[in-house]
Amino acid sequence: MSRMSRMGRVTALVAASALLLLPAAGATGAPTAQKSGAIINYLTTGKLKISKKIVVPFQCAVQCDVVSTLTIKGPGVKGSDTETGTLGAGVPSGHFIKPSGTLLKLMRANVGKFKIVSNATATDPATGATDQISHAFKLKR
Repeated sequence: MSRMSRMGRVTALVAASALLLLPAAGATGAPTAQKSGAIINYLTTGKLKISKKIVVPFQCAVQCDVVSTLTIKGPGVKGSDTETGTLGAGVPSGHFIKPSGTLLKLMRANVGKFKIVSNATATDPATGATDQISHAFKLKR
């Protein structure tokens, strides 16, 4: 096994452990959903900017319990993380990742070879209805 692939896997595991559900600050003037389900919607499906903190934004139409999984896919990198939380109706939120320095450099050097795959399942606790959305996000510098 090459040194770079081991380093990439370790970096991905460290980065994946930093993934959390993050309520976005300030819901006023919030963007509208781009890719929709009945309960949960992505706020954008465009490319995500490579930075110290990469956020996959979504929101629920009603108060819901969310299970979100992010998977980093790229050469020599395998890592995923699952987070759960309760989100208020109409409040923009997101699952985020903080890539370490090595992974950040790899992603910037090979932008087209990396993507972040998001899967989110929302459950309305009042009715028990569930909704699932998923999207593969490309990256940009």
